[in-house]
Amino acid sequence: MPKQVKVDAVAGLKDKIGKASALYFIDFTKLAANDFNALRRKLGESKVTVRVVKNRLALRALTESGVPAEIEKLLTGPTSLVFASDDPVAPARVIREQMRKMAALKVKGAYLDRVLYAADRFDFIAALPTKNELRAQVVGVLQGPIWGLVMSLDGLLSEFVWVLDQVKDRPAPAAATPEQPAAA
Repeated sequence: MPKQVKVDAVAGLKDKIGKASALYFIDFTKLAANDFNALRRKLGESKVTVRVVKNRLALRALTESGVPAEIEKLLTGPTSLVFASDDPVAPARVIREQMRKMAALKVKGAYLDRVLYAADRFDFIAALPTKNELRAQVVGVLQGPIWGLVMSLDGLLSEFVWVLDQVKDRPAPAAATPEQPAAA
């Protein structure tokens, strides 16, 4: 029978996994403690949780949460889990930025939108636009045709007003005079 501490640890991990919008698996081997703490602070600014976990407990919590069994490949050696809360891409940007400063920091993989990504796909994930950027792009795409319609209608209205002004400024035609009878 497992110890209650381990059962509680798995339950806590399952809860965090259920609330996370994305998970990142980091290898922090050969990373200085001060550098790792700096990484935690940077990620904390983005409302992201970092947790060093035991691989067996993490594997149990992940599989019980519905993560594919292939996740076991990522859980070798020292592993730190990064739990993204709101924006699933924001932690990837912070991690990529910190990887440029800390050569020892490595990403093992990521789990986003029920898909497991290997480490070689990490740059692709970090380059994805944020939710707000996507919303702005959608608004821009929708705004284009509407703006074109508004400008077309405005042009038609302007032309109509111009024609009415031209008609108003035209001199009135002379009244027709009855024809005089022809002299016989």
